[in-house]
Amino acid sequence: MTLIKKLAFTPLLIISLLLLLYIFNPVLKSIDLIFSFDPGTFYQLITLSALILFSSLIFVLITSLASDLKIIIPIIILASALPFVLIETKLAIILAAIVFISLLLTYVSLESKLKSYLTFNAASLLSPSVKQLSSLLILGFCLIYYLSMNNIIQQQGFQIPDSLIDAALKFSPQVNMSVQGFKYDKRLIAQLPQLTQDQLELLKKNPELLKQYGVDPKMLDNISLPIPSNITKPSSATDMNSFLKQAVKDQIQSLIKPYQDFIPAVLAVMLFFTLQSFIAVLSVFLTPIIWLIFFILEKTNFIHYEIEMREAKKLVV
Repeated sequence: MTLIKKLAFTPLLIISLLLLLYIFNPVLKSIDLIFSFDPGTFYQLITLSALILFSSLIFVLITSLASDLKIIIPIIILASALPFVLIETKLAIILAAIVFISLLLTYVSLESKLKSYLTFNAASLLSPSVKQLSSLLILGFCLIYYLSMNNIIQQQGFQIPDSLIDAALKFSPQVNMSVQGFKYDKRLIAQLPQLTQDQLELLKKNPELLKQYGVDPKMLDNISLPIPSNITKPSSATDMNSFLKQAVKDQIQSLIKPYQDFIPAVLAVMLFFTLQSFIAVLSVFLTPIIWLIFFILEKTNFIHYEIEMREAKKLVV
């Protein structure tokens, strides 16, 4: 097999890794990625997982065709240098080291299989190595994501994403019904007692009158004067929804504040299991894809198979 054939899939590997890094770069600045219910985020994670699996498949394919360390090492070095193109230098150094080690380990493990197999079966030989490399790359990306999130949270703090609060309120029947049922009705408002400015001032000067009826004098600060008829009343349901949203957010913020240092690790672990889950689903198509690739390569005379006759030693008693 000529050198050109052995390197034929290298440009495809470089392009897929560049696309992978291009999509992954915005993820490094997104705290609410895991909590987002937006379909766009779902497609982004699916695309990220697909590119990881595809890049792993292409590298394993190159390794199986080249099967030469002198050819593979330059490819590994070139692939490891790609993070410096799109990612911050400090994170790129770590990611480059992870990519280099991951590719090298995959080559070593696959090379031992290619030297010891009896009958070449592309799917059974290559699929485990593709999955192994995918897991190593996901682990590396999640480590970089952890470092990025830790830096952002240390500088800016952590805020619960609004999308998560909105989802919690949306799927809470009691809160949802309360907000929908709280509507501004002029007839009800007209039946409520109205206080003038003079009456408010008088009550503020004589708080004992309110205490006799069990009313907190501080409540007077929250009472507003009647709104003139020529001023439009804002939507009470919207105001109530905003109030509940802010109240829930403040409550959760106070609960998680003591554990803020652990949040980057939690986010990284969640991202790891999310990507691994998508990889597990996409791996269902891995075996037929590998079979199809080698079928096409064989039919186009890109590769060919040889049948060897070997002597075998048999024990006879």
